[in-house]
Amino acid sequence: MAEIKSTATAASKKTAQPQQGGNLIATLAPIACIVAGYVIWRFVLGNASNFTNPDPSGGFWPTHKGPKGTFTKMYEGGIVVPILIGSLLIVLTFVIERLLTIRKAAGNGNITEFIRKVQFQLANKEVDKAIAECDSKKVL
Repeated sequence: MAEIKSTATAASKKTAQPQQGGNLIATLAPIACIVAGYVIWRFVLGNASNFTNPDPSGGFWPTHKGPKGTFTKMYEGGIVVPILIGSLLIVLTFVIERLLTIRKAAGNGNITEFIRKVQFQLANKEVDKAIAECDSKKVL
């Protein structure tokens, strides 16, 4: 069998490679969301005005009693509440990040026409044209 060699240049191969970026959002988002969960629990749900018998000393973990509303009863759940709020925020953060990434990866133009062109070019051993077509989609 004859060996098929690509005529693609080194520059074309470089643009076809996936981008290697940092995962800064994946590192910082969980920490920031847990901290935000504590802030919401402590300063929104645990606001002294939301209780009939607030803890006058305050502090990092005040012991307020007698919540005035149904929503502020969550404050009495203890340490699990800020962790759950933080977990909810983490899920929302990554759902939004994935939606934005998928939307960006969709590229531009008609996907059916794009696939037909690339298949045709590859069938005719026109690898350079197929790579150029992929680059024109502006995917990621």
